[in-house]
Amino acid sequence: MKAEALVRDPVFQLNLLIWMAKEQPLKGYRVRPLFFENGFRLVYIEQPFAFPDATARAIDASGLQIKKAPEPETILGRAADQRALYFEAKANSFGTDSSNASQARGHLLACGPAFAETLKPLEEALLCYVVPQDRCALMAECLASLSTELRSATLAPGQHSVHSLGVGGKDLIYSWDDKFKQHTGVSADSVAVLHELEDDTDPSPLLLVFTDEDCPNAERSGFYRRVLINQVVAKLVCDLNLLPPEKTYATTARDLLRQTTDGVLDYVGRERQTSMIRIIRQIIFARISSFWREKNFSPVELEADRLEITFKDNLAKSEFMDWLEDPKRTSFSDDRPPIEQPVLPGLGLAEGGSQ
Repeated sequence: MKAEALVRDPVFQLNLLIWMAKEQPLKGYRVRPLFFENGFRLVYIEQPFAFPDATARAIDASGLQIKKAPEPETILGRAADQRALYFEAKANSFGTDSSNASQARGHLLACGPAFAETLKPLEEALLCYVVPQDRCALMAECLASLSTELRSATLAPGQHSVHSLGVGGKDLIYSWDDKFKQHTGVSADSVAVLHELEDDTDPSPLLLVFTDEDCPNAERSGFYRRVLINQVVAKLVCDLNLLPPEKTYATTARDLLRQTTDGVLDYVGRERQTSMIRIIRQIIFARISSFWREKNFSPVELEADRLEITFKDNLAKSEFMDWLEDPKRTSFSDDRPPIEQPVLPGLGLAEGGSQ
């Protein structure tokens, strides 16, 4: 994907922000962990913000179009001073009459006094809108106008900041404004977060989180769904290659995703977790089960969300692995799985997903 298109890709934007909050080596990092370096850690990813009752009533009384459960890309928190960063990323700026304005009003109010009430012990949040570099000025103008509008309706919006993604040579440059510097104590104005960009840079190695709601483009959704599937299949191949005959390998879609996302899944909101799990269960697990169901001495058992594989001998293992490692034979679909399936059990709030 061309670098200029990357900065407008919503799935790439989200995963870039997550990588910037992940601990990584000082040298050889995938993405410069700017937020982690400055003490910020993941709190939530794509989880709806729940307004306190008093704020919800004030929203209703205002008569303004305000989203009652705004869902930020991610929230980061810093334990040292209980400050937070609340992110929303967009492929473009928008105006106060846009359909996005209702969401933006919700984000602004979420970062006001309501934030500390909802996410204690965190105390003060800065709303950070991330847009392509050439859209910063218009985005800042829109947020300022919406803030004024909210105050005129006796509502209390929080502070906001506008950040940009741009390409400089072969680097992806992340830039910010003075509000961000004041809130975080960062002294610089920008940093290169990704290096060695090419005209055909492949974003797939950075994929940690994906749901169809993240990507409005059907073709790109299929691409990212395929990346997610390939990551999980690669994990299965690795695990099963180490499995001795007559020993049982047992796993769930959620466990596999926790491992392939390096634990990031735990921070993702319930509905988004379910969406990712559905892909693994209905595409990978169902395909494995259906292919091997009619075989003599089938090594596979699938019950609900639990997959079990037992090889009776090395020959059975070799046959299974030859099939699993051959994309033409496995033919895992990258179509969107049906959404009318029941919600899978065991999807509680993030483990460690709060400060």
